[in-house]
Amino acid sequence: MESAWTEVHQLCDTNPSKIAPVSALCWDPYQELLWVGNDSGRVTSYYGKGMQRYTSYKTHIDQQVRQIRVVERGVISLTHNSLQMRDRQGQVRWTIREHEHMKDLHCMTTTTLMNGELLVAGQQDHILVVNAARGAVTKSVSGASNIVVMRHLPRAVCCGGMLGEVTMRDTRTMKVEQRIQAHTATLSDLDISGNLLLTCGFSQRQSSLVMDPLVKVYDIRMAVRSLAPIPFPSGPMFLKMHPTLSSTCLIASQTGQFQVCDVSSLSMGALAPSSQFYQVQTSSYITAMDISSSGQTLAIGDGNSFVYQYADRENYTMNPYSVPVVTPDPSPAPNVTITENSPLSAVGMPYYTDRLLSAWTHPSVYDVGYPAPVIDDDMLKSMKTIDFVGYAPNPGNMLRNQVPRRKKQAVKRDIPKFRSEQERELLSARGILDDDVDMMHSGRRSSSVGDIQLDPQCINMPHHYRQVEIQYSKFGVDDFDFGYYNQTIYGGLETNIRNSYCNSLLQVLYFILPLRYVAKCHIGLACEKENCLLCELGFLFRMLEDSKGQNCQATNFLKAFSTIPQASALGLFEPESPTPNISYAMLMQNFTRFILEQLHQEASTNENPTILTTAAETDDTSAPVPSTIQQLFGLRTSNQTKCTTCNNEATRVTYPFVVDLLYPKKPKKRSFTSVLKGSMHRETQTKAWCAKCAKYQPTTTKKIIKGLPGTLFINSGASSNDDMTIWRQNGPNANASPASHHDSGDSPSENTSSWVPERIGIRINGSDLLIKAIPVDAAIPTEFQGPAEVCAIYQLTSSILQAQAEDEHPHLVAQIKIPDSERETYTNETGVAEEERKKSPWYLFNDFLVKRIRPEEVASFKGNWKVPSVLQYTRVDVNELLDLSTIPSTVDYSILFETKSIAKHVPEKLSYEPLTHDEMPKPGTLVAIDSEFVALKQEETEIRSDGTKSLIRPSTLSLARLSIVRGEDGDKEGQPFIDDYILTSEPVVDYLTEFSGIEADDLDPNTSQRTLVHLKVAYKKIRLLVDLGCVFIGHGLKKDFRIINILVPPEQIIDTVDIYHIRNRHRKISLRFLAWHLLDQEIQSEGHDSIVDAQTALVLYKKYLEFCKDRSFGRVLEGVYEAGHKSNWLKGPKETPVQRSAPPTPQSSADSPALFNSRWAL
Repeated sequence: MESAWTEVHQLCDTNPSKIAPVSALCWDPYQELLWVGNDSGRVTSYYGKGMQRYTSYKTHIDQQVRQIRVVERGVISLTHNSLQMRDRQGQVRWTIREHEHMKDLHCMTTTTLMNGELLVAGQQDHILVVNAARGAVTKSVSGASNIVVMRHLPRAVCCGGMLGEVTMRDTRTMKVEQRIQAHTATLSDLDISGNLLLTCGFSQRQSSLVMDPLVKVYDIRMAVRSLAPIPFPSGPMFLKMHPTLSSTCLIASQTGQFQVCDVSSLSMGALAPSSQFYQVQTSSYITAMDISSSGQTLAIGDGNSFVYQYADRENYTMNPYSVPVVTPDPSPAPNVTITENSPLSAVGMPYYTDRLLSAWTHPSVYDVGYPAPVIDDDMLKSMKTIDFVGYAPNPGNMLRNQVPRRKKQAVKRDIPKFRSEQERELLSARGILDDDVDMMHSGRRSSSVGDIQLDPQCINMPHHYRQVEIQYSKFGVDDFDFGYYNQTIYGGLETNIRNSYCNSLLQVLYFILPLRYVAKCHIGLACEKENCLLCELGFLFRMLEDSKGQNCQATNFLKAFSTIPQASALGLFEPESPTPNISYAMLMQNFTRFILEQLHQEASTNENPTILTTAAETDDTSAPVPSTIQQLFGLRTSNQTKCTTCNNEATRVTYPFVVDLLYPKKPKKRSFTSVLKGSMHRETQTKAWCAKCAKYQPTTTKKIIKGLPGTLFINSGASSNDDMTIWRQNGPNANASPASHHDSGDSPSENTSSWVPERIGIRINGSDLLIKAIPVDAAIPTEFQGPAEVCAIYQLTSSILQAQAEDEHPHLVAQIKIPDSERETYTNETGVAEEERKKSPWYLFNDFLVKRIRPEEVASFKGNWKVPSVLQYTRVDVNELLDLSTIPSTVDYSILFETKSIAKHVPEKLSYEPLTHDEMPKPGTLVAIDSEFVALKQEETEIRSDGTKSLIRPSTLSLARLSIVRGEDGDKEGQPFIDDYILTSEPVVDYLTEFSGIEADDLDPNTSQRTLVHLKVAYKKIRLLVDLGCVFIGHGLKKDFRIINILVPPEQIIDTVDIYHIRNRHRKISLRFLAWHLLDQEIQSEGHDSIVDAQTALVLYKKYLEFCKDRSFGRVLEGVYEAGHKSNWLKGPKETPVQRSAPPTPQSSADSPALFNSRWAL
């Protein structure tokens, strides 16, 4: 007790980038080792007085190591649901995981009755008895819950609980013999030495936990007797009894203070001598403590992954008697003489004198065969066992006495080269295509014909269903070759946006042509709603129409979607870090129901047009006309509620947009149509309010179908293995010849059998419903040939499914049957060409990967990688029943002639002059455009080992200012007619004022002196100008349009960055240098002004026309590059930046800007 404890070592994790707090410490009582466990599941040992690293292994994946116990045979580590034993060199001896009673383990201890018996407990109802020799649970003791600490005695086990109670249990029967209520709340630690029991913990005070400043001391001989407590003002958290001094204990707090005191020398209220208090120099909090078996050294761990070792003497020992540590066999170093003439290959190479163990002779190596194949679930369920042999009927998906030999191959990612690499190789005359696999330009991709022929039922995931990711180079996302993944005329959607799981449904909605027409008509109206999803859907559909196979983004739609509070309340937002266990299938089903309801609310007006002829045939003529969305997707249903007591009936008509499939409670073979009928037409018993009885009564609710929609959405609802068993009970015809399957779905399927029918017939018979599957080539039965109001034939037109590879997170893909009017060779006069008609109409939309697929891939659900989410059926006669001419289709162009601002302060003078009705743009009208942006997220980069910087994710930018000037010759040429500042609802991390000229006050409605509008208003102005056929002139428009999230046809873009560029030169010239060299103008000296930049681009284009007219453009362009190389692309001297003032006033028609007066000076 008189010796002083001093710090002798500090240890920390070797990986400082991933700090994991120390969670467990244990000195090895047999060898000179210290074992350390942390929160990430790693166990590390340190050897000797030098604390050299001896062993390190990941015993549990990303699970906290809650306790380590060292026995003679090895090291046992405990997490919340597993127990593992390894030898001291890291080899696994046994592991117990996912036991039915292992739910939340906290502690373990050994017993003295049987050698090798281990007790494990925690916040659960059972104590487990584990045989440490065999690694098996031999016994389970119930009725022992909320145990957090355990210590063993010769004839008892001491258990501390979450409620502050300490129980003494008999080691033979595990029955409670004594109870001690030590604390009013949870225990933090306890220890036993001889007859002394010490505890520390918390008390419940005013609905909160307060740490008790005392260490409770008990004498446990015979009747338990309380002794004088040990005061510890810092708050005791850890207790350890000295292994050699039976009455000495060590007490430590979370703040790093620890005390050594003798329990027997303390009287009531007496404190230990001040010299026995010590402070650990930690910047974090203490998490674990342990003392060696010799009592001469102490280890303390903290939350910063540091371990502090203290000793009470200079020459300390860890154990009284230690077994030598096993070390690797040393190999003698070879004697190598190095002279001036010795080759470098003689340095550092191993020297072998014996034959290597890996150099086995040929007879020693032989093929042991492949592992036994996995037995199909259908066979296991129907198997009957006689003695030890199981018998089951062949389900028909394999040949008798044959097992397919499949060798698992490493997944080879098929990633294209960046566009910059392709251009560099082409320019250096090295762009030679060696074969179809090594591609250096967008346009071709290797096929998987062999996979299709060998796996016609898609049991294994085809390559094109795997998750695709965007790779970034130093040039950003524009350098990624999207064309490598899409060789069709249909645009894909990018994935580098949050909530991009919606892409699959957006693609499905796009190919519903009536909905596309409704959305396009809606964007022509004067919609005042800021975040209108129907408007954003119309803008997205217009962009996909113009894409012609280019990749698109749903940025604006998803941004508007993320602002809707109902979507957040329903949990429809994708988590920041998805886990492999997330169910995107269920998320998509909820999103489908939400988006259709949202579109209905936004499309509904006081005077809804009747677009579906069957919607006009209703029993109640006074009922309002349903919205266009209800007519297209709503299943008109009569909900009849009847009180079983008073027989009072109430009827209400609803329009559910989605049918949720309901499966039988007991799994059995059911047809798709029977499950669908039971889900649509059902009767339930519930307790509800009866207005007549004026109280809750048992009621009967019956749903009766009254009208059929044009498009029927069905949610699979397959959330369990039993549900998926129903989907996988049938698949494509396994007896079909492999030769009938062609690559890329060039030939439609012939005879296939699927649980999901391609065509179904639905007939309403009064209050009953008739649903049958109809083969594609079969004639329509007579019962479905009635009036369109009660009879309908539906065909499968799309499906959304969740795909998940073994090594990936799940993701969603869409399988869509392209309508004939959208096929590649379709014309109004001849329809679809015969050659195209022979090919499959089904396409896979895997985000930005678009590929034609076989119909068999849509029908088969045999593979475990595939989970159905949403099915879409469309009436075959929907075009005859629709009359879209009643929808208002007049475009409102008033937004181009008005001046609107949401800022409180209206500027005295506008920086622009709006268009007049006489200046209505026409096809070919020239306008110059420029935009400025602000950063919502900074770019993410990493530094590689060679010092180079790699771009992980580019910065996220948002439109902040949009300026468009007149470009046609005349008095107003170069005058702006749009100069809008855009309000953003997301937090801005960087206004990029140096480059954009945007300040925080410009985008604040309370302080802005600018014309401030919502993003939708500015976007709609550009959309109208694009649809009017305007030609946009600007510098670097490709990036601007991408951030704005609009796709402008190439024939409507004149980009001066491409005009003033020589193709075999890597550098693209900046607008500032071109203005300085060609126009003798100094721009961007005080920050970027989008009006000046647009005017400069317009003058440069007019200058280009002049050069082309006198055939001097090539010489001038060479002169620009020559001047740039000589000046190192530096412009003239910059002027001193001046204080930013009010927005500039527009130039009058008679006084054009100075830039235009001097543009012909060269």
